[in-house]
Amino acid sequence: MLSGPLRWAIILIGAAIALNYIDRGAVSVAAPLIKDEFGLTNERYGVIVSSFYWTYVPALALAGWLADRMSVRLLMALGVATWALATIGMGFVVTGLAGGVTGLLLLRLLMGLGEGVAFPCGSKLIARVPEGARGLANISLSGGLALGPLIGTLAGGAMMQLWGWREMFIVFGLATLVWLVPWWLARRGIEEGEGRHVETPENAAPLAAVLRQPTFWAVTLLHLAGTFALYFIVGWLPLWLVKARGFSILDMSLLTSVFYVAQIAGGTLGAWAIDRAIRNGGDGSKWRRRMLFCSVAACVTGLLLLPDIEGWLPLITLIAITGFGYGPVPNLLFVIGQTMAGPASAGRWVGVQTSLGNLSGVIGPVMTGIIVDAAGYRPAFIITAAIVGTGTLIFGLVVRRIEPVRWAPA
Repeated sequence: MLSGPLRWAIILIGAAIALNYIDRGAVSVAAPLIKDEFGLTNERYGVIVSSFYWTYVPALALAGWLADRMSVRLLMALGVATWALATIGMGFVVTGLAGGVTGLLLLRLLMGLGEGVAFPCGSKLIARVPEGARGLANISLSGGLALGPLIGTLAGGAMMQLWGWREMFIVFGLATLVWLVPWWLARRGIEEGEGRHVETPENAAPLAAVLRQPTFWAVTLLHLAGTFALYFIVGWLPLWLVKARGFSILDMSLLTSVFYVAQIAGGTLGAWAIDRAIRNGGDGSKWRRRMLFCSVAACVTGLLLLPDIEGWLPLITLIAITGFGYGPVPNLLFVIGQTMAGPASAGRWVGVQTSLGNLSGVIGPVMTGIIVDAAGYRPAFIITAAIVGTGTLIFGLVVRRIEPVRWAPA
């Protein structure tokens, strides 16, 4: 159902998303070492994690608007180069200098600015994929979102054991720069995905019309709730395993990787099941809603039980259940936005949706740090579960059907 060039462009988008999460998540993998070396409290560590989102959130909205108006190929290349150089720079921050922590903050801000291009550009391409294949096409986004932390956790843990956390950042940043070569050569597939001879910016719904849609705000709230859970896992699961449970860096890497492997499995299986049902005549809206509610139920259950679980096998099992349940959620977030916006407006809808949805990255790390400092990790797990469940419930009440919005003529 997809041409070879477009399929290759989508694969490259998935690779970029994986690199995106490898680079942004590296600070969490290195958290036990960075916290000790810089003498950071949990709250201050939360501020460093959060600083990435101070620029990432507005960059998502801006990139979504630009993706409907300029070359996705150029926009994506500029963003990737920016965040790759910022990642390399993290390896040269020196402890003991007055500006050491400030340097970490500034580089995280630059990284967030660059990484904001990835999801709007990817959604702009994937919005043109036929309905019965869109779920698996979006695995390039949601699969990369899980594969990145998996690779980052395992490879990062190994590199820190061998060399140190600074070398890890340099290697990750250089790997991201290499991605620019095949992307720049993939002109045919990217321009086909842009559909530059079919759609023009005038065909897209005005941003004001998008913002007037109650369904847009329901999807955005769901996105905020879903990313809150992911950023809690990415930012705090490694630290919880080392500081609260006493695991080594290597053991932490292996245990955290269980979540991401399960996330990839759950997301891929969920997307395959929905696409297959649609191709066989099933109602895409009903299948996607059911998958969302079942997935969130499994994820919330895992979050509630994890703080009290004991023993290796129960711990691994529960981490896997949580990851498997979370797996379909990122995929559904993008499919829902792309489907409801339509191809012409997907860039701006998904750009603003992901921008506002990622406010959880601004608020969550700092809030979690304050909670952990004051009361420990258990309340942080419970609050995260409550946020995910509440966002999903509100979405279910507002969005009765997942289908294209009928935009009023301009």
